[in-house]
Amino acid sequence: MKEILKDIENIIFDLGEVIVDLDISATERAFAKLLTNSKESIYNYKDQTKIFDQLEVGQISPQEFRAEINKRTHTTSSDEQIDKAWNAMLLKIPSQKIQLVQNLRLNYQTFVLSNTNKIHIDFLEQSLLPQHHLKTLDEVFDFVYYSHEIGERKPAAAAYQFILDRHELIPAKTLFIDDKEENILAAQVLGIKTWHLTNREDLYELA
Repeated sequence: MKEILKDIENIIFDLGEVIVDLDISATERAFAKLLTNSKESIYNYKDQTKIFDQLEVGQISPQEFRAEINKRTHTTSSDEQIDKAWNAMLLKIPSQKIQLVQNLRLNYQTFVLSNTNKIHIDFLEQSLLPQHHLKTLDEVFDFVYYSHEIGERKPAAAAYQFILDRHELIPAKTLFIDDKEENILAAQVLGIKTWHLTNREDLYELA
């Protein structure tokens, strides 16, 4: 797999299922249990409610997001209960992946481009990263870009173009790694070299 790095100068990583191990069903179950008396299914990974998309591009705040969940489901869950359910999918960051990125960083410019939100990043920085004696992912990667901060989410071309333009990257010399096919296809349209990571363990092949 190392041949995929031929002529590459920059590597852009997705977070979920690439760097951070996920269990999407854990959040689906947590919301179903929390909102057991609601007739509305608030979260499904393949067809998530619009408020999750809005949260991911910063159109609504975490507080507005929580209030909207209670409004739509006619419940009175606390902020802590909603956050716990929403964060249930975030399992861990394997130490080997942190080491892998740090090794790659010696020879390549490394980036994160993630569809995410402040609630998840707060949990990442308060619970997952401290396990590795880290405060933020800026200590691991050269540059980190979250959808809720840049106002764009994959697979919109503007999300990729944001990084290409800001850092004057040559698409053909840039590798993008993501677990979602639609995000991979969108990057390919821009001339970016891609790797569709269908098994999160395969990332170690770059070592």
